Amino acid sequence: MERVASELDDVLCTIQLVVGDDALQQRLFDQLVDLLVESMFVELRQAHLRGELDRAGYVEELAGLAATCRQAGLLPLPSRRT
Repeated sequence: MERVASELDDVLCTIQLVVGDDALQQRLFDQLVDLLVESMFVELRQAHLRGELDRAGYVEELAGLAATCRQAGLLPLPSRRT
């Protein structure tokens, strides 16, 4: 989660510096969305590891999150596509 948070911070700081460069702004915005999606999955995994979700609850939440992200066009992440 620390890596994702650090990358989110970097993107948020950088996006303010590229005002007027539409292509770079779009690329950074896309990266921001990818990181936010990734953070939701990481947070869910951490909740399971902390014992807040049992295995069945984790799997159910994971499937629901994945389905919601797919319906919104957020999965698969562009950086992960082959």
